[in-house]
Parts: sequence; C-alpha cells; structure tokens
Amino acid sequence: MDRYSAFAVTRVGELHLRNNIVCQDYSMAINNEDFVFSAVADGHGSQHYLRTDRGSRMAVESAFDCVSEFLDSIEDTQQFISNGAMRDMMLEELWFNIVTRWKARAESDFLNNPFTEEELSRIPDEYAEYHQYYADGQFLSAYGTTLAFVVCTDDFAFCGQIGDGKCVTVECSGIAADPVPDDPRCYNNITTSMCQEDAEYSARFVFFPKEFIPPAFFIGTDGIQNSYLDIEQLHGFYRGLALNFAEFGYNEGIHRLAGFLPEMTKMGSGDDVSCAGVIDIERLANSVNTLKSAVNFC
Repeated sequence: MDRYSAFAVTRVGELHLRNNIVCQDYSMAINNEDFVFSAVADGHGSQHYLRTDRGSRMAVESAFDCVSEFLDSIEDTQQFISNGAMRDMMLEELWFNIVTRWKARAESDFLNNPFTEEELSRIPDEYAEYHQYYADGQFLSAYGTTLAFVVCTDDFAFCGQIGDGKCVTVECSGIAADPVPDDPRCYNNITTSMCQEDAEYSARFVFFPKEFIPPAFFIGTDGIQNSYLDIEQLHGFYRGLALNFAEFGYNEGIHRLAGFLPEMTKMGSGDDVSCAGVIDIERLANSVNTLKSAVNFC
C-alpha cells in the first residue's frame, strides 16, 4: 500500500534490564501491497508465567496469520462495510480463530519442549500450586499475554484487543481519542488474557469505514500507559509522536521513537515498552502546523 504505513518498536524495560529478566513484550509491523498490519503483545510479568515471552510472540504471529486469511476470505467488501451485523459476526469468528491458533501454537511448544526443572524452580512459593497445574498439563497460563492489533486497507480499518494497554487515534487537528472500549476487568496489575478460558469471547473491536480512517493509529502495551500519570499525558505522548512522523517522515519518526522508549521506561514504568501503529504520512505532513499548535496548546 502506498497510503498507509505500519511500524512497531519494542524496548526492554529498565527493571527487566536491572534484574536480567527477558523481554516479555513483542511487536510486529507488516506492510503488504493490499493491507498493513501492526500489533503489540505483553506477556504477563509474574514469575509463575514461565513462557510469556513466547506467548506474546505467538499471539502477534497468530493474529497476523489469521488476519491475512480473514482479508482473503472477504468476498464482498461493500457488504462487509455496510452490513454491521454480518461484519460483527465475521470479526468474532476472526477472533475465535486467533485464539484457537494461539492455543495450538502454545500446545505445540509445550509438547515439544516440556517445562524444565530450571523453569519450574522460578515459580515463587506463593504460587506453588502452579507446580501441580503444570504437572497436570495445564500449561496455557505459562504463555499468558495480552494482544492488540490494527489492520488497514484502502477501504476500511479495524482494531482488535484483549487485555490492558491502549489504542489511541490522532486526527490531523491533533484531537486524540481512545476508540477501543476499556475492559472493566483490567485494573491495577490485573488483565484479561489470551490464556483465559473465555478468551474467545473477550475481544473488543472497533471498525472504521474509509471516510473515517484517522491519519494515525497508535497501540501501546501498558508499560507505555503506566509511564504517564493520566490519559491526558498519554494522549500528549501520542500527539507528539504524530507530529514527529509529520515533521521528519516515516524512517526518522521510528528512529526517534526507538531512541525515546528506553528513556520512557527508565523515567516511567520500568516495564517493557512496545509501541506500534499505522500512519498516513501524507495527511500528517500536510497538517504539521495544526499538529504543532495542538501539541503546544496541550
């Protein structure tokens, strides 16, 4: 696609660097001829979630594979756009396929690589019951992760999410919004997850027909959100990121974001941080002065 560009950047959290903990985030950006895709996933941080780094990677890869198949399966684009009931049903089926694909990958990984004694030794005493869970073959929670992704075609765009983190859109005017509804089950360090029994029914989607696609979608793991005091500050970060892309272009915008994320985690949450998204560089570049005014005003 010429109009839209996807990007993704992940950096290890400051606390993970200090404590020699593997990065549990994963992100991906794919720019295809007919669609662009970006995604972030955040593996659960508690030590009894033994393979969340693998789980987050599998979630993003499963989402991309299923989205590709989903887009290929759409026979009538206009009907998909105009028929809300049919579209909701199709998106629910997409989500079911993503979760099913993720579970299959986790199961294959577990069967081919059973938990080692070294892994099991990392389970804290307060979670000792997980020794028995894993011994009984209840392995999915070891791979627990959130997932958020954005898909954009020439005719429509949509976002899907399970768990915490935030999707933010920025308009050419500088107005920032949170289009994906919050999940009330996500609070403090509690989140919904791909590993839960009801994961097939826990997705939140938002759909944009062509005329309402914003020039910038951003998705971030909770390491980004938790680095700011409130939603206004978070919106300010994404507004500034949109301005960076508008002023300096795609490659330099990514370079500046990659340089800033380590400072964000050092001064903010200390957690792994992943930021991905889809942007319309031309529309943003044509709105530099408006975006500057919005950034300076806020």
